[in-house]
Amino acid sequence: MNELDRLYKIYQPFLFSIAYRMLGSVTDAEDIVHDLFLQLKLDTNQIEDMKAYLAKVTTNRCLNFLKSARKRREIYTGPWLPEPQVLQPEQPLDKIVKDETVSYAFLVLLDQLSPVERAVFVLREAFAYDYGDIAGMLEKTEVNCRKIYSRAKRKLKRDMPVNPENTEHIDLLAKTFIKASATGNFEKFIDILTEDVVLVTDGGGKVIAALNPIVNKQRVSAFLKGISAKGSFIGELLPVMVNGQKGILHVKDGHPVKIICFELDSKQKNIRKIFIVSNPDKLHHIPVP
Repeated sequence: MNELDRLYKIYQPFLFSIAYRMLGSVTDAEDIVHDLFLQLKLDTNQIEDMKAYLAKVTTNRCLNFLKSARKRREIYTGPWLPEPQVLQPEQPLDKIVKDETVSYAFLVLLDQLSPVERAVFVLREAFAYDYGDIAGMLEKTEVNCRKIYSRAKRKLKRDMPVNPENTEHIDLLAKTFIKASATGNFEKFIDILTEDVVLVTDGGGKVIAALNPIVNKQRVSAFLKGISAKGSFIGELLPVMVNGQKGILHVKDGHPVKIICFELDSKQKNIRKIFIVSNPDKLHHIPVP
């Protein structure tokens, strides 16, 4: 095994986890890390801290990517949602992977930040880098990085998702949705929504989806019943792990057509947000059982 292959094996999972949090895209995160190693020309003896060096290069590549992505987002059809990371329930969930998994609701929230705010927040919050290290990576002052982090934290504070402790309850919510989709009777599922629930769909202009978030229990109920009556849930709805939390994979004719996942309210009882990703470009990496 040559030196680059050895470095790739050691650091790829760590660098992917930075890139995925920065970009909200499995495909783009994989591409950025892969290209980094393809183009890496270095004398390993000259680099004191390889992990920090690779984290810096990855972060800066992600910043450049996000700046160009902002322009593409401006012409994106409807709301943009991150690419979900999906595991089938029978797949062994490696402990390290689970510990490093970022919740889907948190990824959605990170999209409110500017690219630099996102970089500082991710490096500080998810990877516990100190401000001196972050300043070195982003070529900013330590004081500036502290200010950026505070600003990012203020932006996110009101909407920070709760990390669910009761996974059995999330399982139950997913099963309730699957049953509702199969029968067309959504009443029991509607009962577990908050009054101000928000449903966000991302079809990317490739498939039919709501062009704006749907807000409040009554409208969400009408939307779900309406698309169900039109056959939107025909096929198999399977419980899967979506970013470390139970969600639903909709499969039709052997292909993934939707990922559905939820965010709970602060009491971890009812659903306050529903995310439906049906843009095929964001589903092609998902394994179908």
